[in-house]
Amino acid sequence: GLAAMAQVPAHLTSMPQSQTKVWQAWHGTHSFCCDGRLMFGPDIGVTCFAAALTTGVSAVFWLFVCPWLPPVAVAADALLYVLTMLFMGLTATTDPGIVPRNAHMDDAEAAVHANASRSVEVNGVTISLKWCHTCRIWRPPRASHCSECNVCVERFDHHCPWMGQCIGRRNYRFFMGFVVCVSLLCLHTASCSLFRFLQVLQKYETHIVMLETVVQGMRRSPVVAMMLVFPLLILVCVGPLACYHCGLVCDNRTTNEEIKGTFAGRKNPFSRGWQSNCHEACCAPREASRIHPRSVACEELGTSMCNSDAAVRSESAPHAEMQPAQQV
Repeated sequence: GLAAMAQVPAHLTSMPQSQTKVWQAWHGTHSFCCDGRLMFGPDIGVTCFAAALTTGVSAVFWLFVCPWLPPVAVAADALLYVLTMLFMGLTATTDPGIVPRNAHMDDAEAAVHANASRSVEVNGVTISLKWCHTCRIWRPPRASHCSECNVCVERFDHHCPWMGQCIGRRNYRFFMGFVVCVSLLCLHTASCSLFRFLQVLQKYETHIVMLETVVQGMRRSPVVAMMLVFPLLILVCVGPLACYHCGLVCDNRTTNEEIKGTFAGRKNPFSRGWQSNCHEACCAPREASRIHPRSVACEELGTSMCNSDAAVRSESAPHAEMQPAQQV
């Protein structure tokens, strides 16, 4: 109940309250390291596997294919690999836009809010706000509660198990960079492997049937053949995802909204043209994180850690006008 939300977990009761930090009393399912400087989602093991797989495939490619490639092709592959790993790390460790809980609210006040209604107007479209019974806040427009991470996230897109993290307002651009770079990396790796595989096939007599030539090439250079097929299999999965999210960015939509049909058959009030939408998703300055894992818990959790009205205005500005709360 409310007491459990505001109190420090049992294994920390022996610590002086003044020394307990927010990350030690965290209410979500995230993991922290380096004294709260790095935050990981509940699926960090899957993220490590994805990173190891990407590194392993790239290492095999560098050893067995790159020695026969032009230097510019090798440099391009190394650059794509570095960018892929960079965006993966940023996506997995960046606060996606978590809206802190209102832990100080008592049951009576929470019950009043739960039976009330609120709305905001964005570009002439009225959007009803939802009350989160777990976090005890009015969710900003486009925010949603992630059951995997047990937190509310602004501009929630989806929970990505491969990144081990929610994809939201503050890390969506890093996720986009990852899916685009990993698609280009797979395409480049497959293309260069095909170039090397054709070099291998040229060593055989031209009168041999094409299929037999390919089989002979696979027997002679099985690793090169694998570096041709495996990246293509990954590209088949990741490529359409990258194209799908590029479409979402151009229309200023989220995966969560598409699945729920939030704006089906009506105007999307957040869309301001594909150029402005792309700038907002990829280039606009990011808001500061609303959570402070290294702050002292008794100070951070004992005050109004989340001003939900401010969060609502921040998400819907500059096109929204707050409507007064009304009882149902």
